Amino acid sequence: MNKFVRIIGFLGLLFWFSIGAGEAQEAGEQEQNGQDQEQTNPDAPQTAETTDFVEAYAAGKFDLAARLAQQGIDGGDLPRDRRGRAYLAVGKAHVLANRFDHAREALDQALALLDAPAEAHYERFKLAYMDRDWVTAARDLKALAEQRPDLARPVHLSAVQAIQYGALGMGEDALVFDLLIALRNARYSGAPNDARPDRLYRDLVQMLGERGRLFEAEALIDLIHDVDLMAGMMVDRRFAPLWRVLDTKFGTSASSLTIRELEFINRTRQNNRSSLGMVRQHMKDLRRHGLPQQAAQLGGAVMNSVESGAIGQVGGSDLLWVANELAYALLDMEEVDAAISLLGQLAGLDPKQVPGLVNQQINYAGILMGLGRFESALNAAPLAEMGAVSRYGQFFIRQIAVCSYEALGEHEKALAALGPLQDQPLINPRATQIALLCLDRTDEGADQLVRRLENERTREDALLALLKPDLSFVQEPFFLVLQDRFDALRKNPKVISARDKVGRDLSLSLRPIYWAAF
Repeated sequence: MNKFVRIIGFLGLLFWFSIGAGEAQEAGEQEQNGQDQEQTNPDAPQTAETTDFVEAYAAGKFDLAARLAQQGIDGGDLPRDRRGRAYLAVGKAHVLANRFDHAREALDQALALLDAPAEAHYERFKLAYMDRDWVTAARDLKALAEQRPDLARPVHLSAVQAIQYGALGMGEDALVFDLLIALRNARYSGAPNDARPDRLYRDLVQMLGERGRLFEAEALIDLIHDVDLMAGMMVDRRFAPLWRVLDTKFGTSASSLTIRELEFINRTRQNNRSSLGMVRQHMKDLRRHGLPQQAAQLGGAVMNSVESGAIGQVGGSDLLWVANELAYALLDMEEVDAAISLLGQLAGLDPKQVPGLVNQQINYAGILMGLGRFESALNAAPLAEMGAVSRYGQFFIRQIAVCSYEALGEHEKALAALGPLQDQPLINPRATQIALLCLDRTDEGADQLVRRLENERTREDALLALLKPDLSFVQEPFFLVLQDRFDALRKNPKVISARDKVGRDLSLSLRPIYWAAF
């Protein structure tokens, strides 16, 4: 396994640039009898600047197009559609010059006048997104998907989801539903190529089910492959109208979900072998299906192919996650020393030079804790605080402190670390849950689980945690103790009552892909 443990930088990317070697041909330069003679071609194209703003816009000369367009607008004799194109040209120039208020006014005018306003919607969509005007962005993206699907499909999934949740936060549920319908009809599959729109379509399935459009909802299930999302739909009462279909398709066999996801990732990776994000997902899927050896081979091949010392370069964050999955695969295979060595080397890097390293530093400390190396975990966890750690991440660091101090018999220190987790239990519900399990506070742990079930934002994660997992491969005593304590919470009457209001019990034993995934 030593070859899997080397940390050796980011995949080198070769960019080939084709530069035209031929120079522009002048009008008939010839050397005759030792004399240079200039010739003139009367048919050669003239270089006079266009006076048509539409031509200038099509040629990418946006400043010129805007000047000419403004002249046409001021003249007042442009036909309606051409006047709309003039405002589009003016708006585009304002956008490029960061004059956003003027751009917005011009684009609004363009949209009111154009016969085919898709391009104006596109420009205003980008402007609204930059301005975090989620409602306008949602309206324009919807119109774009309906009028020009080819312009909507390349929009990054992260942007679509920011617009979706931003508009939902402003109470625009009907608008978001219409947007997702338009994206479905436009055959939106996520961008860039390794993006996965599973959650987007899962949300649309829920909305369709709530509106009684069950046939459409059932058809969308085939676009969702993520195992956790599928399992969540099978236990979350918001998807109850589809339970019959889901039960028929997948029964209670976890392998029916994991095989389906594996087949999908194998297909999608055929056209995107270089995507480290897809490599990571493939490794997770292999581990979830009980194939850690194959996951380790896949991750090891990536780590052995990269140049030394480049984890901090562009794309290094994805490489960090591949290394992280490799460490978990090694743990699944009981190659503990190799896993610890790998994550230890990552954790020792400088977080200022390696963006995103905080995740691996926290995971390293968490694994040490899970292995019963509590003092080492306490020493490792603060490394993450040297980087840009969020409040969510800070709560994991505190949870590690609670559990490690309690295991070492330092109860007062454990309680001191618990304080913020109790004060704001929903900042990181999982960290709070684990900390209470470590302290064996059964009643408080049950109350925390009920809070998670009652909160729509945390409900899905809590319902998945309540599924009794497949622990056949788990050996670590610390982890098994926590699982026994959480099993007691599953049987707590308060928890059962809260679960039955928002979900259901299901015999679907998934293998946890991360330790202590409560």
